[in-house]
Amino acid sequence: MTEDRLWELLSKKLAGEATRPELDELQQLLRTSPDLHYPFQTLTDLWFQPAPQTEDVEAAFDRHLERMASQGGDFGNESGAAESNPSAGSFPANAGVLPADPGILPDDPGFAAPSPGPRRRRIAALAFIAASLLATWWFIRPSGPEQPAVAQQAVQSEVSTRNGSRSKVLLPDGSQVWLNSGSKITYGKDFNTALREVHLTGEAFFDVVKDTAHPFIIHARNIDIRVVGTAFNVRSYPEDKTVETSLIRGIIEVNVHNRPKEKFILKPSEKLVVAADDSLRKPTRQGQPKMTDAEPKLVIGNIHYQPADSLVVETSWVENKLSFMDESFRDLANRMERWYGVKISFETPRLERIRLTGTFEHETLLQALRALTITANFNYRINQDEVVIYR
Repeated sequence: MTEDRLWELLSKKLAGEATRPELDELQQLLRTSPDLHYPFQTLTDLWFQPAPQTEDVEAAFDRHLERMASQGGDFGNESGAAESNPSAGSFPANAGVLPADPGILPDDPGFAAPSPGPRRRRIAALAFIAASLLATWWFIRPSGPEQPAVAQQAVQSEVSTRNGSRSKVLLPDGSQVWLNSGSKITYGKDFNTALREVHLTGEAFFDVVKDTAHPFIIHARNIDIRVVGTAFNVRSYPEDKTVETSLIRGIIEVNVHNRPKEKFILKPSEKLVVAADDSLRKPTRQGQPKMTDAEPKLVIGNIHYQPADSLVVETSWVENKLSFMDESFRDLANRMERWYGVKISFETPRLERIRLTGTFEHETLLQALRALTITANFNYRINQDEVVIYR
């Protein structure tokens, strides 16, 4: 039975015991069984809830097995172990990342495998929990056309990352998404039916599987991006002044809100920057500004490369590098806040306008600030997670 095999593979994945062929099989089962995404995600979320710090987790787990055994369950008599799966993530593991989507792989950034423990017992216990969850879901799920209209609405799947964390997500169609710090994507249960639609807040790099029958559409702050199969970056943070999309491979079509009659086609190495505010201020006859529904400003240019190593600035974060070129200190500070999980303020607006260029890879916050003081005249003080820039 497909469901039985899926839950067995999930159990191995959560226990850190799944082999690469088993992970590939799990992904294929999810693509062919979209109705199982919701319970799959629920169990994954529960598994990655932070463990209590007041007692030994292994001891608590053993006591739980004893209680289950006293009620007729036996999880401790099997022997042997499955082949372990080495991790090879692009980002260092971060316990602050809670994978919220069934497509997140164990070698993805932010994945933290549970402590080894008795492998076979853990897998068996997980399979028991998975089966229980599946049984519960089976009875509460919408079961037919007689259900009210509300029950037929698409369930939204959401994947998010905290500040200071990054993650990689596998969508149901096989497309890959890298999420930068403080970002979120959502998509409906009907994803990959007529359209493949996602909503983005923050920054993400998309590597979209080609499927001409199902166009891929991204809804960001004030733009909509339509693709078939391509690789590109989108940055759309609520606090930023601009929304950007940078094309690496393929072709994308961008529709800008308040400019419905125009479509902007980007080619590889091109970049579209749109003012985040949909309204512009224009002077009246009396010289006072007023709000209008004017078309938002936009610029089409080329992506940037660091001269030292030809690193693509716009997508450097995917390689765990914070790269910036001729960027204002205020804009860089916004990115550093998300990158390091801190809050940065300036005592004078003049410091916010300093232009900076460089790349951080393994530097801590303190090391990054020290490096910036070499090229810019400023001082700083740090109080826990707050940084103040002053002169």
